[in-house]
Amino acid sequence: MTTPGHSCQRFHESERPADRARFSPVTAFLDLRGSGGRKDGGMSRAFALHAALTAAVLGLGVGIAPAAASDTTGAAPADTARTPAWRIADIKDRGHYDWLDEVVATGPANAWAFGGSLSDAGSVPTAERWNGTSWKKVPLPAGLERPISAANASGPRNVWAFGGSDFAGEAFALRWNGRTWSVSKRWPSGELITDAVVLSRRDVWVFGGSRVGPGVGTWRFDGRTWTQVETPPGTLAGADAVAADDIWAVGTAPTGYDMVAHWDGRTWSKVDLPDLPEEDDHSVGFFDIRAQSPHDVWVVGFEYQASEENYTETPLALHFDGTSWRRVQVPDIGARSLRQAIPDGRGGVWFISGTDQPYEAPELLHYANGRWTTARPQRPDGKAVLVYDLTTVPRSPRLWAVGEVFPVDRASADSAIWKHGRLTR
Repeated sequence: MTTPGHSCQRFHESERPADRARFSPVTAFLDLRGSGGRKDGGMSRAFALHAALTAAVLGLGVGIAPAAASDTTGAAPADTARTPAWRIADIKDRGHYDWLDEVVATGPANAWAFGGSLSDAGSVPTAERWNGTSWKKVPLPAGLERPISAANASGPRNVWAFGGSDFAGEAFALRWNGRTWSVSKRWPSGELITDAVVLSRRDVWVFGGSRVGPGVGTWRFDGRTWTQVETPPGTLAGADAVAADDIWAVGTAPTGYDMVAHWDGRTWSKVDLPDLPEEDDHSVGFFDIRAQSPHDVWVVGFEYQASEENYTETPLALHFDGTSWRRVQVPDIGARSLRQAIPDGRGGVWFISGTDQPYEAPELLHYANGRWTTARPQRPDGKAVLVYDLTTVPRSPRLWAVGEVFPVDRASADSAIWKHGRLTR
């Protein structure tokens, strides 16, 4: 995840081994690291096209032509020199393929990173904890097979992690009470968990889907009981909360096109967005939503346009100021999408970009005061990196990011953690 209150697994357009490839829709969350899908269960029209085109690009090695610039909000060209580098803080190799999808920080001396490890013996979830000095592995309950796909926390004694990525085995909810991890709930095999919002010990939300049928749906925990909650028709895949009565989500409507929804404390309702295309040859897909306040909400993803001879996919950023939505133009850096938005705590926002060229294109963008900058995370010599999640650190200027590093042949991968800024206590 990221800041307390929100978490979700993102999609990544880079190729992974076939046994790890997954698909997801809404929005972009269930880490489709292998094909560029999203994280909910079914796949929207935009994401189906996105995934198919990603596979074609990866197979043929062709480029993506930039779409026409938006005529709404202008932006200065991205500057690679203004943003400090993200430095490697930890790399671990525990199996054939290791990665971290989620990171949550509750303070300068307490953070968690979650993911999975894949070997000939199968897959298992993994957890790392920052104690103020170093990152250490923490054991999870035995018998769990699915890697962590969402995580969130409201404090150091109320950390949640959810295993619902696209692997075999039951989906599950885990809670850390400050001393131990315990299983709070299980869902049937095949169900996908794509995001979580943790407001308190008595208010936890989970979102998800499946490959076939309604899937997990939306659930809420009141401190004692898990209850499924009715939402607008379709599937909600990612969410973020301003307060218990002000939660925003992205998902897929029954039409197959992506949507935004809002919880007012009583009911979920669909949100009207500015004239966004909903055609087979022109549509949008949403990967993430981030709500800082009732007057500061970001939605990110991509726009797809096709003609008889070619197509384009370009990053999409929408911002809500409490009154209206506007489109923010993203500079052309070779990215095909924006996968995640994270406010930096200082009035700016970090974005994780989606690209087919992890060896070359900047992974992270920063937007503040109408100006864009880019940053490339540190990478070991001869290897590429993918960043899947990042978070600010409460009461500190530091940020954490997690993902994986891998060689050209992608025969293996190591989980990785990056740090940005100084850690204060």
